[in-house]
Amino acid sequence: MAYWYTADFFVIEKERAYWVEWKTEEELIKKSQEKPDRYFRKNGQWEFAPGKNYAEQFDLDFLVRSSSEINWILQRNLEFLEDYIFKEYVPEETTVLKIKEAILSSPGLTLFELIQIGEEQFTADDIYALIANNTIYIDLYNDLISEPKNVTVYLNKEQYKGFSIVEKSSRKRKSSSKIDLKSGQKILWGDTAWEILHYDRSNKILFLLQDGEKEHKEMPLEVFESLISDGYIEGVNNNVSNNDKVTELIMQANEIDLENANKRYEVVIKVLNGEKVELESVTQRTIRNWVKKYKDAEELYGNGFVGLLPKTKDRGNREDKLPNETKDLMEQMITENYATIKSKSVREVYREFLVKCEELKIPHASYKAFWKAVNRRSKYDIERARKGRRASYKYEEFYFELEFTTPKHGERVFNIAHIDHTELDIELDINGKESARPWLTLMIDAFSRRILAFYLTFEAPSYRSCMMVIRECVKNYNRLPNYIVVDGGKEFNSVYFESLLAFHKVHKKERPAAKARFGNVVERVFGITNKFFIHNLQGNTQITKNVRQVTKSVNPKNHAVWTLELLHERIDSWIKNVHDNMENPTLGQTPKEAFEESIAISGSRPNTYIPYNDTFILMTLPSPSGKVRKVHPGQGIKLLYSYYWCNEFRDPKIENTKVEVKYDPFNIGIAYAFINNEWVKCLSEEYKYLHGKTEKEIKLIAEEIRKKKSLQSRSNSITAKMIARFIIESESIEEKLNEEKNKVAEVKRDFKVVEVQNDVDKDYSKKEINVDEDIDEDELVDYGELSI
Repeated sequence: MAYWYTADFFVIEKERAYWVEWKTEEELIKKSQEKPDRYFRKNGQWEFAPGKNYAEQFDLDFLVRSSSEINWILQRNLEFLEDYIFKEYVPEETTVLKIKEAILSSPGLTLFELIQIGEEQFTADDIYALIANNTIYIDLYNDLISEPKNVTVYLNKEQYKGFSIVEKSSRKRKSSSKIDLKSGQKILWGDTAWEILHYDRSNKILFLLQDGEKEHKEMPLEVFESLISDGYIEGVNNNVSNNDKVTELIMQANEIDLENANKRYEVVIKVLNGEKVELESVTQRTIRNWVKKYKDAEELYGNGFVGLLPKTKDRGNREDKLPNETKDLMEQMITENYATIKSKSVREVYREFLVKCEELKIPHASYKAFWKAVNRRSKYDIERARKGRRASYKYEEFYFELEFTTPKHGERVFNIAHIDHTELDIELDINGKESARPWLTLMIDAFSRRILAFYLTFEAPSYRSCMMVIRECVKNYNRLPNYIVVDGGKEFNSVYFESLLAFHKVHKKERPAAKARFGNVVERVFGITNKFFIHNLQGNTQITKNVRQVTKSVNPKNHAVWTLELLHERIDSWIKNVHDNMENPTLGQTPKEAFEESIAISGSRPNTYIPYNDTFILMTLPSPSGKVRKVHPGQGIKLLYSYYWCNEFRDPKIENTKVEVKYDPFNIGIAYAFINNEWVKCLSEEYKYLHGKTEKEIKLIAEEIRKKKSLQSRSNSITAKMIARFIIESESIEEKLNEEKNKVAEVKRDFKVVEVQNDVDKDYSKKEINVDEDIDEDELVDYGELSI
């Protein structure tokens, strides 16, 4: 019988071609247990029999590769050097000579020492570039480059072989006990216990039965011996060694048991030494009993101390007195009535249990016994059955790696970064009457926990927020991380977002849905920002968690005083001055310190430089909804509340057609239209007012005005004139503030008559009066008292 099967890769080499399937070692062991005729080991290599047979028809091959074949140290080293392998970085010839001289003058020099020696002569980037192109040598297979204090640097591979006097560690194979091919012999295959049922000597076939299963498996003797030699199958020793038994007894003893055993030991040793011991609270018969237990344990286990451990916990009849019928019914009721989406209470299910016991005429258990049976069940399994996988996630066991492969937070800065959004717990004032909560998007370096970029907006999460935070990162550092970790949101699956990452060779990784632990790096920062910063501002929304308690007088919407611009400034200050200098308990240092230390060790990598220019900005520009806009004759395209124009719109062939459009959220004075197979810059009708403003000013002005208009009638659209009017009003306020400031400064020096009140003082209106000079009282005009 044939079946469909698709391998992972089809590889074409100069000498051969073949299919290859990659699986984890654990998965292959499991499959070999389920289908030993298909998956088995032969000559130390895994094979897939159906794939092998199919490939042989075409003189091809089918290979099965295991995760155990991966050298994770080499994998991590190659990833560390990736920027120097794929992006050209060529040190100067004089620099190369200085590095070689340093290595030659200090045999056995470590990578860390070489970096420290460099100082102004050469950089870490120069060293890594030479390692990447094999100019100098380190053992990439066994030495981890991200731990430079443990890496020795050599001039070349020949020198490495000459200096290497320590035998390289080889893979240790599991030692197995002797296995007799007889019925009843227990074996351990992977982590599962099996039993040999029968060995057919004529056909050399073993019949195996897994514990708890009813169907047996057949395995050729050749495959069985291959699994033994590779350490995947080993015999089970039924006799526990004395040392293991002693350890087991000690581990079962609590502090009080050990304290009592210590006291007894002192008495027994005195008796064995021939001393006479008399204790008021202990009889001689008890002392003789202690001595006997000590000697028995010494003979039985080789250690008499364990014989003195109290066995109080073993006293009494601890066997379950309930009949099996009652216990089976109890388990059935828990499974079928309690662990369901109906979410019945334990008390209600227990009542149903009593009715069932009465119908079946069997003894019933007490409520306490029933409740204990419920608690013996896995909390995770119960919650998943009653409330679903998301509710049960908090009870799911943490995944612990038994074998270290790659660090989850990367080897260095800009290796892995996380992007995520959160709605901040604060209401922002928009027009004095309305308020709204902003969204914060963060990009965080996983290695140092430093916030690389942020984007604040009223718009709900979209690919535009993702593009803008990437743009901010390049603006701040002129580089991007090698990997970006995101959740399963649709904004991260945008074609534009993925194209931008692909263009700059950035890999995107998605964390599992509803698995917050995978994003704990960024989630923790959101929590800290809200708790220590946002929740201390007026207008925070903490009280809305208890909606029924919110009244008009305490409603955050009525207390909103912060604007988007002011909050943007404070968040920027919080990130740079507070978060960046706040010690991270996991790192044991601040994000700033971890970032700078990593740059010093792993290199600044100038070959990864990304210029913040028009080409990059164009790649980050999003499209409006619909992606295209109609070209109106004489007006251009209507986009984001304004008309945009370029000379190409005069072409009659372009008028009244629809063109693809991009806009700049950071500069609403500019848009781009795709005309004649190229992107053409278009200017807003009020570009003269918007031009010259900083990116930050225009970004925040546009964001606030867009939100104001979205709260008004949908029929009223914002125009570029409104934006220009907003800027003009702001500038007039600035002029008044400057005038007042200048007046205050002038008053401190002297007084000046500014206006002429009547004909009498016209001659004095332009004259400056110095308060330090003597004034003739006759020259002063007496206006009398003000009559009210």
